[in-house]
Amino acid sequence: MPAKIRVFVSSTMEDLANERAAVVEAIKRLNFEPVNAEGILPTGGTSWEVLDLEIRSCLICILIQGDRYGWIPTKGYGAGQSKSVTHLEIEIARSQKIPILPFFKKLNYGADSTSPDAMLRDKFRKEIGDWKDGLFRGEFNLASDLSDKVFQALLDVLTGSYLRTAVQARVEQTAAPLSNTPAFGPLAPSHRLANTTAPREVLFAGAGLSLSAGLPSANALAGILGRALGLDPSLTLRHSLAQLFEVAEATLGRVRILQIVGELLNPPLPVEPTPAHVAAVRRFPIILTTNYDRLFERACEMLKIPYVVRTPGGDVTEDVKGQVTIFKIDGSIDSPDTLVLNPDDAQRARSDTSFWNAVEAVLKLSRPIVIGHSMRDENSLSLMQGRNREIKGIFVAPVIDPIDGRLLLDRLNLDGVESSASDYLWSTQV
Repeated sequence: MPAKIRVFVSSTMEDLANERAAVVEAIKRLNFEPVNAEGILPTGGTSWEVLDLEIRSCLICILIQGDRYGWIPTKGYGAGQSKSVTHLEIEIARSQKIPILPFFKKLNYGADSTSPDAMLRDKFRKEIGDWKDGLFRGEFNLASDLSDKVFQALLDVLTGSYLRTAVQARVEQTAAPLSNTPAFGPLAPSHRLANTTAPREVLFAGAGLSLSAGLPSANALAGILGRALGLDPSLTLRHSLAQLFEVAEATLGRVRILQIVGELLNPPLPVEPTPAHVAAVRRFPIILTTNYDRLFERACEMLKIPYVVRTPGGDVTEDVKGQVTIFKIDGSIDSPDTLVLNPDDAQRARSDTSFWNAVEAVLKLSRPIVIGHSMRDENSLSLMQGRNREIKGIFVAPVIDPIDGRLLLDRLNLDGVESSASDYLWSTQV
């Protein structure tokens, strides 16, 4: 079972290239995985064999129908059926009970309706939209219009909706039983001799690690909050999550916004710790994170490593020698009252002086290894600026741009390492 929700994009290609690209970007904004012919690598199989396997591995299918019906195979799979490749793709999706979201491009006034291709196009549209056995479909004019509609439609996967129920049914149909034993080998040998005089290392983990496990993006959360508030999607994009949460709590109440966060952290596709989480709890006795989820805790449980979680305003348990201590700077979904969602929450969190004194004490003596974190939020920047910057830290990211180099790494005394979290954590250890 893949880590992310896979979404297949089905359409004719040459005439809908811009629309396909826009849909792929909308899918990525949610941290779902787009599956489209342009992005599929060769495997040695025939074109249809590859497509067939890719479709069957998906949980959702997006159908884009434009002016054309599409190419009809005369050889190989589908030959003799008088159906386009797009039509054949949709038949496979239907046979697998994959939820299909159809979007029809509005035809121009006077558009061709008499050629063989046009008649097949209209017949296909009628089949898709047939009231009894068909699907409710959206319509669009421009690629940007389509992108917004696909994004909004896919948000339903993360809420208590028909689409979420359909995706859950698909997951149950295809998922293998989850194992409590991680399928990872031992950590690589150390690349350097232990140095008892060197500062200890502490992990500072951000949203990148949660995204790699398949949890939805901040864009998804903003979209759901905006919808709950009845905001136009373009207006939602102008405001920070903290601002949206502030208005949402005043309008909808705390219980409802906690329900929204809970749904987001419990998507229909089960989310499990990645190799990076497993390597992290093996390597670091102290982890700082801004993530609400419990992926580090789950990794500890899988490996039977004792751990303690500390949150602002949460109960404090005395550290036990040998266990992992996880400082959850913005609170934990396990204790919803500790979540930092809006400015009032941040003020309440800062009042827990014992928590922040403990975090600051860690950063005074340790070398921070920053992974999956942009270090652009005010709270994290404040902590990193207040640490002992005579100790050089490490900033790990797949790509480090020149702006990060000048404004972030130099200012915070961090060495940049371009690497994925898993590659870095499994190739190095103290």
